[in-house]
Amino acid sequence: MYITGTDLRNMRLDAGLTTVMMATLANVKTRKTYENWEKNVGAPSMNQFIAMCVGCNYNSSKFVKLALDNNGSDKNIDVTAARR
Repeated sequence: MYITGTDLRNMRLDAGLTTVMMATLANVKTRKTYENWEKNVGAPSMNQFIAMCVGCNYNSSKFVKLALDNNGSDKNIDVTAARR
């Protein structure tokens, strides 16, 4: 997995959103589904990920590029670099 639960959590916190808000952006029924993604249990679909990026005012292409560049590193992605 290139984009981790930690990355999603950092994006959410940087945008100042709650898990309920992120679940709504991803169009899932409960916050628990989103919270599982933050725990690396399951993962959002590409459409859900893009919807969350848009809702958090992130450029999804930049976010994915950061994740790909970071692959294999123990370092967290600097999600702020993907802001629009």
